[in-house]
Amino acid sequence: MATIIIAMLPEMGHLNATLKLARTLGERGHEIFYLGGSERRAYMEKQGMRFISLDEGWDSAGSGFSQLDVMEFLLEARLHCQPLNQYFTTVIETFREGIEGLIGYLQPDFLLIDPYVPDVALIAQELEMPFAFLNTTLFSPLDGTELLESSPELGRVPQLITCLEEFDYPEVVRRSRNRHYLGPGVDLQRHEEPFDWNQIDHTIPLIYCSLGSQSHNCVGAQRFFQVMIDAMSGLPHLQMILAAGVQFNSGDFQSIPANVLMLKHAPQLQILERADVVITHGGLNTIKEALVFGVPMIVFPSFGEQPMNAGRIVHHGLGVWGNLQSVTVEQARSFIERVVETESFRERAAFFRERCEALDGSDVKIVEALLAAENCEQEFVQ
Repeated sequence: MATIIIAMLPEMGHLNATLKLARTLGERGHEIFYLGGSERRAYMEKQGMRFISLDEGWDSAGSGFSQLDVMEFLLEARLHCQPLNQYFTTVIETFREGIEGLIGYLQPDFLLIDPYVPDVALIAQELEMPFAFLNTTLFSPLDGTELLESSPELGRVPQLITCLEEFDYPEVVRRSRNRHYLGPGVDLQRHEEPFDWNQIDHTIPLIYCSLGSQSHNCVGAQRFFQVMIDAMSGLPHLQMILAAGVQFNSGDFQSIPANVLMLKHAPQLQILERADVVITHGGLNTIKEALVFGVPMIVFPSFGEQPMNAGRIVHHGLGVWGNLQSVTVEQARSFIERVVETESFRERAAFFRERCEALDGSDVKIVEALLAAENCEQEFVQ
C-alpha cells in the first residue's frame, strides 16, 4: 500500500471534491495525508482526514491576508511569471522546507497536487517526487500560461479530473490524452449538520437555490436572491430553500414569502436528495452533487469556469441557463416552472444519476493504476 499526500487549494469546493477519493483510498489501505494551511485543519479533521499544516513559519493573519488569499495571489504570480516580494518569497521557502521535511519523515510514494497551487507542484518537481495533478474543475489554469512555457514538463504531468467523462464535451475528451476522469467523486459521507425537515411541506415540489461556497464573490448576489424570492411569491404551489451565505441576513431582503426558507448555510447533500430542481451558480461540485441525485438544474454562472459548466448543462439537456446580472422576476418564474414541468430534463438527470452509480469506485482504480505505472517506471495509459 502507498503513502499519498494530497495538496489542494484551501477553498471548500476544492477540498470537498477530493474527500470521497481520499476516504476510499484510505479504506483500501493506503495512508492518506492532506497538506495545507491550518485554517482548514478543523474542517478536514471533522471529515476524518489526517491533516498536516504547512504554514508554520509564516503568518497569513499578520499579513492581512487569509491563507486562501495568499494561495490565490501566488497562483496568479506563477501563471504569469511575476516577481515575488520578500513576504511571498518567504512563504514559498517555508513551503519548500516543510515539504522536504515531510518527504524525509513520511517517505510518500506519490503526491496528488491541485493545479491551482502550482508552487507545490514546482517544489515536488524540484525534489524529484512523483505526482499527478488532481483537478477539481474541467479547466486547467496552467493551459496557455507563461508558467507552462517556462516549465513545459508540467504539461506532461497526468491530470486527474474529479468529474465523470460523460459530463464533458466529447471533443474535449477525444483530444485530451493526458486527462483522466475519476467519476463524480461525491462524498456522501461528508459531515453535515442535520436538517430539520419539519420546516418543509413534503406534498409540494422543492426548489433548492445556492450560489455556492464563494457566493460573496458573485457580483449582484443580493439582487439575484431578491429576484428568486419575488419569483417564488407567485408560485405558491412550489417551495424553496435558499442558501444565501453568511454575508446575508433575512433583513437584507424584502417580503420573504412563506414558501421560501432562507438559510445562511444549508446541508446541501441532504437537501439535494429531496430536491426537484436546483438553482446554481454552475460550480462543478454542486453540479456533480445534482447529477448524483438526478436533479435538473437552472444555472446562473458568475465567474471563472462557471459559464463553461453552464454550457455543458445545456448541451446535455440537464436544464437551462440564465443571466445572474439581468434576470427578472418574470424570467426566473418562467425558468422554474419550465424545469419543474419538463419531463426531458428529469429523464436526462436520471440518466446521469445512473452513470454516477455505475462509476462508483472508478476513481481508486485509476489512481492505483497510476501508482503501479509509476512503480514500474512506465508511462501511464488509462
